[in-house]
Amino acid sequence: MNMPLPGGLSMADVADDRDGLALDVLHLPLGPVLPEWPAGLVVDVALQGDVIASAAARVLDASEPYPPGRARVTAAVRDLDALARILAIAGWPGPATRARVLRDRLRRGEPMADLAPLVRTIRRSKLLRLMLRDAVPSGGVDVADLLEQRLLRIEARAAGTPVDDPVRPGPADLGACLAGAEFAAARLLIAALDPDVDGVVAATATPGPGEEQR
Repeated sequence: MNMPLPGGLSMADVADDRDGLALDVLHLPLGPVLPEWPAGLVVDVALQGDVIASAAARVLDASEPYPPGRARVTAAVRDLDALARILAIAGWPGPATRARVLRDRLRRGEPMADLAPLVRTIRRSKLLRLMLRDAVPSGGVDVADLLEQRLLRIEARAAGTPVDDPVRPGPADLGACLAGAEFAAARLLIAALDPDVDGVVAATATPGPGEEQR
């Protein structure tokens, strides 16, 4: 029985969960408009209780080209932006705002004098470590490790040390990363993974006359 409900939702199905118990399965979309969420990303999740049983991601308007004159975001700016998203979703607005201030300074080519104190504050937070540790899904995504890798890259670039850019997962890879995670941790996981949504748009866009494929 698949009776429609208000808002386009459907009644829950029933399936075995990871412990072999029969639980209702509720299908919900996450995105495309959520706080601290990649623009255009939609993640369709199947929930059993408060656990994501499966997920599949897609990008809206992936065939649309980049707007003319859109600036290419550097890896350093992207790392600071992702750091700010992680801290904001974790409920730490002060350091999140400081990370965004540093991001904007970097875009303008200004020195980031407050970087070291911010990094020390993040690393010393026991509460943040506990929160990130509890966000690990069955897919094995270690949010705390991803955060530390991001901090190391930010420090290295600030010191002028060359750093290899990480491989960012595409939307097709997100389902396996989210399966087994608690629903409440989904936004934190997405922020830590920093999926390459723009890469999907760039790969499917058709360049106009005299334009390069970004």
